[in-house]
Amino acid sequence: MTSKQLLQSVLEMPSVDRAEIASALIDSLDAAPEDDATLIDEALVRDQAVEEGKARYLDEAEFRRGILRK
Repeated sequence: MTSKQLLQSVLEMPSVDRAEIASALIDSLDAAPEDDATLIDEALVRDQAVEEGKARYLDEAEFRRGILRK
């Protein structure tokens, strides 16, 4: 089964099952945990970029298209 086939199968599952799979995948990434201050600082930087016109918010459809392109 290819990753695209697997993704299609998962997307056909009930949302509670998809959420469980998503959570397990995120947990498996071994990302270094960031403290709240770091996350807040990043949010403020991104918000400022939007305010200055250097970035813009994405709606859900744009966000999903961006994810699927990668």
